[in-house]
Amino acid sequence: MSEVEVHVLASGSKGNCTVIKKENSVILYDVGISCRRIVNGLKDLHIDMQEIEGIFISHEHSDHICGLKQILKKYDIPVYTKQHTWREIQDKLMVPKEQLIPLTKGSLTLGRLTVEAFSVSHDAADPIGINVFGGSDKVTILTDTGTVNDEILGRLDDTTLFVLEANYDPHMLKFGPYQPFLKQRVASELGHLSNEMAAQTLLMMKRPKFMQVILAHRSENNNNPVLVTRTIGQMLVDGGVKIGPEMKLQHGQPNEIISMIGGKRK
Repeated sequence: MSEVEVHVLASGSKGNCTVIKKENSVILYDVGISCRRIVNGLKDLHIDMQEIEGIFISHEHSDHICGLKQILKKYDIPVYTKQHTWREIQDKLMVPKEQLIPLTKGSLTLGRLTVEAFSVSHDAADPIGINVFGGSDKVTILTDTGTVNDEILGRLDDTTLFVLEANYDPHMLKFGPYQPFLKQRVASELGHLSNEMAAQTLLMMKRPKFMQVILAHRSENNNNPVLVTRTIGQMLVDGGVKIGPEMKLQHGQPNEIISMIGGKRK
């Protein structure tokens, strides 16, 4: 039996797209890059667009949906998101409403994958994160949230493959190029997670014996890989986490596919 695979095709302020696969079951989470890039990225992974069983959209901001209109012109793939999010998407992109399957409470099974959505805190209509279950693995994608409350934290329990936002460094944000209102938005409870908040999330959650993490949605203006590694790595070590034996960390990239493969660690 094959393991769950997570492939982040793009991550960052300019576009986000993640592939989750188990055997012949494949879903996309966000399509914030061009249809061509998605098709080519899937081809590199030996996946055809015709295999995609569903597209899940976290929220309506352009770096999460900009490839959707072209995809829906070419492919008959159902789109799963919240009703309020879909209304916002239709206003922006004029996509056909018949391809929407509204997300409600409870779980949804597509082939070998079972998906559950949960609410997050972001300045969008009805933003979500997701849990995806496949065999012994649990995938969680949590980006575009300004806080991790108890309800969100409970959704992280026993995650083995985690795509987690580490968007900004507070010092870089404070002294960076953004206008004051935008700085306030990023750092608010309806904004994004800082490096420190990402580390705190990893420390607070109920972790399995071994987990893999892709640190995602890094701001190009308010963060850099060195700060992410230094800040999160030090906080994890100080919190008693053994990086390597207990947790593998990778960085999501704007133009490079980053992958995690599930299953018990060899």
